[in-house]
Amino acid sequence: MTAAVNAGRGIVTPQGVVLDLEAAGVGHRAMARLIDTTIVGFALIAIVQLLQLTNLIDGTLSFIVQVVGTFLVFFWYPIIAETYFRGRTIGKFAVGLRVVTLEAGPIGFREAFIRSLFQLVDMVMTYGALALLCGMFTKRSQRLGDLAAGTFVIRDPRVVSHVPAVPFTPPMGTEQIVAHMDVMKLKPKQERIIRSFLLRVAELSGPARVDLGNRLAAATSEHLGHPQGFGLAPETYLVAVLAAAQLRDGGLAQLAIK
Repeated sequence: MTAAVNAGRGIVTPQGVVLDLEAAGVGHRAMARLIDTTIVGFALIAIVQLLQLTNLIDGTLSFIVQVVGTFLVFFWYPIIAETYFRGRTIGKFAVGLRVVTLEAGPIGFREAFIRSLFQLVDMVMTYGALALLCGMFTKRSQRLGDLAAGTFVIRDPRVVSHVPAVPFTPPMGTEQIVAHMDVMKLKPKQERIIRSFLLRVAELSGPARVDLGNRLAAATSEHLGHPQGFGLAPETYLVAVLAAAQLRDGGLAQLAIK
């Protein structure tokens, strides 16, 4: 049952595509940061000089504009860029980096906001020292903002062409259940959580695996309105749910139901 969804190394997308992900190192992240800082710095200088040339602000007001403008630009620039450009800023684009969730999904406004907010601690208050230390001693080179937001930075993923796509195959005996299972209420976040659990079951201890599987299956069954998970074992039910979701989206599960 588990083998149908265990892609081994790498991440499986909702469409069953195996991605080979490489966490970005401290050096690449520093280069992206330097590019972003340079661009933002020149933009601020240009704006202030333009205002001074037009005599719209004096020296004191110019200093205030610089301070306020610096905060607003440095705080909101990464939020806006990473939200609307799927985890990228200009610097990350230039270096080939992208911010993703721990399940390799695209980040949203919440994750981008938290990451930017923690820059005050990571980068400003500690002059980048804390970000450097966290990046050196965390498994995926995560800074404090990444740990708080549940994200990490990757070298932009490439689909591994020689690795076949991996379907969430309906467990034996559940083909008809999967074919008629209603999963319209399944939210992307719930799908990511279930997929993450199934891909990591081998890393869990026996009691933790059973407990988490039971809780996920119960919560999912209640949310989707499935009667007691159709009487299936928790992990079998969760695999069936993802197979049904993949079938609904025209994914690879349809190959297993003929």
